[in-house]
Amino acid sequence: MARLLLSPNTLVSIGALTEALWDGVPPASAERQVQNVASQLRQAWLGAGVTEANEVVRTGRAGYSLDIDLDRIDLHVFRGLVARAAGLSDAGDPAAAAGKLREALALWRGPAFAGIDTQVIQGNALLIDEERPAAWEECMRLELQTGLHGRVVTELASLVAEFPFREQLTGLFMTALYRTGRQAAALQTYQQARARLNDELGIDPGPELQELHTRILRSDPMLLGPTAEGRAEVAAPPAGAGNAPPAPSQIPPPDGSFTGRRDALALLSEHCGEAQVLVVAGAAGMGKTSLVVEWAHRVRDRFPDGQIFLDLRGHSADSSSSADSVLEHILESLDLSPPNTSVPPEKRVALYRSAVADKKLLIVLDNAGTIDHILPAVPTGGGSQLVVTSRNSLAALHTRVAVKGVALGGLSRAESRSIITGASGAAGAADGVPEGQGRGAALDRLLDLCDGMPLALRILAARMMADRSLTVEQLAAGLARDGVPLDGFAIDGDTRSVRSVLANTCATLSEDDARLFRLLAVHPGRRMRAETVAAMAAVPLPAVRRGLGNLLALHLVTKAGENHLAMHDLVQSFAAERLDAQAREDRPAEALDRLLNWYLSVAAMANGVLRPDRDAFAGRGERTESFVEQFAKDVDAITFFDQEKENLAPAIAAAVRHDIDRAVELLYHLHSYFLRTGFSSADMDAWKHCGDNASRVRDPLLRAHLHHALGGALVVTHDLDAAIGQLFLATELYEGQGEPAGAAGSRLGLGFAYELQGRYQDALAEHELALGLARTAGNITLVVHALNNSADALMALDDIEAGLERLRAGRELAQEHGLRHHEAAILSSIGALFLRQRDYPRALTHLHEGLVLMRKSGFRTAEADTLARIGHAVMGSGDAATAVEWFRRAQEVYRRNSDATGEAEMARLIGRTGG
Repeated sequence: MARLLLSPNTLVSIGALTEALWDGVPPASAERQVQNVASQLRQAWLGAGVTEANEVVRTGRAGYSLDIDLDRIDLHVFRGLVARAAGLSDAGDPAAAAGKLREALALWRGPAFAGIDTQVIQGNALLIDEERPAAWEECMRLELQTGLHGRVVTELASLVAEFPFREQLTGLFMTALYRTGRQAAALQTYQQARARLNDELGIDPGPELQELHTRILRSDPMLLGPTAEGRAEVAAPPAGAGNAPPAPSQIPPPDGSFTGRRDALALLSEHCGEAQVLVVAGAAGMGKTSLVVEWAHRVRDRFPDGQIFLDLRGHSADSSSSADSVLEHILESLDLSPPNTSVPPEKRVALYRSAVADKKLLIVLDNAGTIDHILPAVPTGGGSQLVVTSRNSLAALHTRVAVKGVALGGLSRAESRSIITGASGAAGAADGVPEGQGRGAALDRLLDLCDGMPLALRILAARMMADRSLTVEQLAAGLARDGVPLDGFAIDGDTRSVRSVLANTCATLSEDDARLFRLLAVHPGRRMRAETVAAMAAVPLPAVRRGLGNLLALHLVTKAGENHLAMHDLVQSFAAERLDAQAREDRPAEALDRLLNWYLSVAAMANGVLRPDRDAFAGRGERTESFVEQFAKDVDAITFFDQEKENLAPAIAAAVRHDIDRAVELLYHLHSYFLRTGFSSADMDAWKHCGDNASRVRDPLLRAHLHHALGGALVVTHDLDAAIGQLFLATELYEGQGEPAGAAGSRLGLGFAYELQGRYQDALAEHELALGLARTAGNITLVVHALNNSADALMALDDIEAGLERLRAGRELAQEHGLRHHEAAILSSIGALFLRQRDYPRALTHLHEGLVLMRKSGFRTAEADTLARIGHAVMGSGDAATAVEWFRRAQEVYRRNSDATGEAEMARLIGRTGG
């Protein structure tokens, strides 16, 4: 309950809860025990009459949340009242402000989370408890300001006894004593405080308290201040005026090439003051320091007591700062460094917190590696703000203190373009990048390679500024020619390059995580899933998930959807360099072999539910462990490969280079998936590239599979002449090898291609041959397919009755054998038949029925055609406006299927109909 209260209305992970309960050493049954405790908590509340207990403690996907109105949590009410008091004080109403503070302090009942002794809870409790004396200090200051020194002097005596190291309280007590005519007592209080600080912390009182002591010794009348009746109105000068050391101003100068980041700057300003720590996290080279420095200069007036900056070098294996050195730097910046170097760390922390309790400081800790660097520097209240940058997500920090985070990704395309064009313009181009298609293409190549990484963009810009003869085209060509892209992302005279910052990040990786990082370079796609990486690295899936989590925390990889991670191109280039250097140990060729086997395994699983009759490779032995659950139905397989689709073309291309036979096998298994969902241009390029290497395939049957798969793809993408050539080759090879099922499939493809060319008699002849071959092979799926296709040809030849008879026979077989997507196609064909007859009601009935089945089976290519047919039927029924809506839906599915021909036809129909 205590841990949930620390993060109300926020999902707290099971890991964070176990950390809080068992101080990072949970038992094996920790997750079950957490579940039991949550259940017991709900039951206790229900027993106490809290009927909405189940709504208050909610179970999330991987943890629990406490859903509650913040006004029911005393700490949040307290903080709200303190904030209102600050507003009243700023508005010049100290009496009302003090009243709000007393209202807030009246809520306090004792130490936060008393009786709970775990480190996480007590660490937060310590910080929460610090808010009470800070509020008392402000309340006493305001009441002294309004002349109530006679009333507050007793309270201040009690507070000083309770908080002996808070110099602000001591100074207020001394002031109250002096104003009530007890000068000697005020001076004695100072001597007691001085002795206590020296004995316990090894330091002298701070300059403000020393200045106050001097003024009391001199009987400074300015210290008398006002009275409650308003008889004295002379304002006291600021404590420490004249003797105080200058406020620290350590923020580095702003980056002269800083660009964009409006949203991130706005978030920092919005979150400032809302949390104890602001964390800006992101990958190396993403401009975290530049962002914070820019923001710090913009808001420096909000922190009149100074700005402290320290580079922790937390991602350098040999020169990172220690937690003690962080605190020492801050104390030195405030002129509070203890003369006694043996002062224990906890007393240094106490000194720091006391010193900043009533100040408005901005403290920036750059390049933090772990939370140990940060925790001692967390301010406890007042107007100070700690800002941290890190390549690590610092997730553990959320379990200790209040944190607001800004996740920094790459710059936008427009922002990236402005950096390069600005440099090329300064280097002599009249308008940034001169006109010309080649120049624009070169700029796009640079932007693609940098992918929004500010460091990379600024290095390229600096190279162009340094060499005014260097054009965008020359720069792009040089990077492409070098073969090692990272060599181009460095500049003479600057040790900070893309390679160096990535090397610093990777230096902190464990040996296992470093190997995993290197092997990610083997993956040919931009997005990868843990299961793929586990197979590629030959490491158990749980270990891979942990390793990827570590890489994710360092932003060496990033989230790319629910199941995938992505790697920046330049980071992948760096991983490839490391892999080359470790090739003897890592054996990248073997890793690629395992990766291709993984794709073959999951593709074979998918083919098993999409086309169980196509099992040419069933006897190839046991497949590689895929770590993927067996697909229960066809739509599950399609959903899986929809998520994986952008990786399929690179995987096929890698297979063609590595092992052409396995490339063909991969096409064979993926064939049905693509026929249902369509081919992108990248997919077709990969399939054609495989076809161009057909001569490397020695096995005639394997070559037949290749020509058949490529021919089917070319039909779907309307490259009909090329498709016919491939399907002829496949038919000859299948028939030569005595494979009637394969020959039937290829002839069906030929017939469909002829049909699209308007050669309906030739189409019917191929479909009839295919029907006979399918029956010879005993393949019901191909029989149903042939009945459907031949019916389409018969209808085109106006033999409506024969066509309808075949469609009904095909549907009966499809229903009998559970061939759902074939039944869907037949229903659409029946609808098309009635559409030809202008029987629009019967057409719509069958088309809608088929559409339902298509969506259930993921048959998107047929879905697009069916949506278009529904549009035509609705148009024929006289409802042009609704027809346009159906054409728009069809156009969207054609677009999703990368079917430019279908998309253009829908655009024509929409335009003709006036949509």
